[in-house]
Amino acid sequence: MNAAIETMPTEPIPEWLRKAPRQCGDPVKAARGLRELIDSHSDEGERLAYLPEAVVRAVSGAGLYAMLVPPEFGGSELHPTQLIDAIAEMSYADGSTGWAVMANNFFTGALYINGSDGLVHDVFKTDLGYIGAGQISALGKAEKVDGGYKVSGNFHFGSGSREASWFLGTVIEYENGKPKTTASGAPVIKLAYTRRENVQLKKNWDVMGLAATGSYDFDYPEHIVPDAYVGDLPPKPLRGGPTFGIAVSLGHAAWALGIARRMLDEVKSLAKRKQRFGRQTLIDQTIFQHDFAMHEAMLAASYDNCRNAFSRHYDLIAQGKDSLEIRSEYRLAACWSVEVALKIGQFGYLASGSDGLRNMDGKNRLQRCFRDIHAGTQHRHTDHNVVGDCGTVMLGVAKPNLML
Repeated sequence: MNAAIETMPTEPIPEWLRKAPRQCGDPVKAARGLRELIDSHSDEGERLAYLPEAVVRAVSGAGLYAMLVPPEFGGSELHPTQLIDAIAEMSYADGSTGWAVMANNFFTGALYINGSDGLVHDVFKTDLGYIGAGQISALGKAEKVDGGYKVSGNFHFGSGSREASWFLGTVIEYENGKPKTTASGAPVIKLAYTRRENVQLKKNWDVMGLAATGSYDFDYPEHIVPDAYVGDLPPKPLRGGPTFGIAVSLGHAAWALGIARRMLDEVKSLAKRKQRFGRQTLIDQTIFQHDFAMHEAMLAASYDNCRNAFSRHYDLIAQGKDSLEIRSEYRLAACWSVEVALKIGQFGYLASGSDGLRNMDGKNRLQRCFRDIHAGTQHRHTDHNVVGDCGTVMLGVAKPNLML
């Protein structure tokens, strides 16, 4: 029998974070300017299993939680290449920081795109805070009651949940004690947003990689949320320009590109001094030179592919166009960037020999990149199933109800 998972107090969000700046005119410059600070606190983050306050303060103060706050509420309509470069910069400094801040940004964007007018008002026109976290898997339950829904559920992987004022859980709607169904017999699934004080975080984020993301499981103890906090799945975009039509695939792609770049830089630095007994220095070995160049080429190609795919989608949305074909293109670009990061992670670790094996009191950046990359590959948004779905679109055999 499994032991009960310890819960932890869901502490209120401090005022400085609730009222964090909502504008970041040059997120790439801002992220690059924080590289040293983020890196210097990354060992502490691994020990804590969440982002240190110094990092959260710096990120929020620079406006980097606000990259998807809409212009009408003080934010900017950033181009996808700006988002890619900014997230990649933070991920280069520390994989956990890049991942958690990326997740928070895209949930905040989703609150704006898909939320009702009432929800958008409460998120962006009050002092409750605008940062969001959550999970889109139907692990909860909702029953219609007067004025709203009675919701409950147990959800996983709330990345950045310590910083979130708002949470999202996906729920199955019940009616008369049974799951409500559509005309085709499928369960009716809803998106249920709620405020932080209604959520119970579980103290169970103990993992080999992305350790500082604080991706706790979280519970919705049974409570009532207003109708305005519940929406349909798949969501219907209600507002937002072309940037807001871009899904979290961009975030995963950018994270992978940034951490892969860091791995190559770490192994390059190591190669200058790495020498096994009776062998040449690693940097002078022909096989290493060849393999390093090939992985540099893979990363450069993946970077360009992502920038082009997401920019094309952005341009089409700006023209009022969209299609499954173009979405499959950017989803595949994101999947491939994660695959490239995996290959680079494995190359770097194997090339490092026993240097990559040693923990060095938690200060081994090359090893951390290896662990973080492998942790990131497990996300369902960029796994082999998504690649297969993209393949069905490209082959002309996609299911009529395929969502990408």
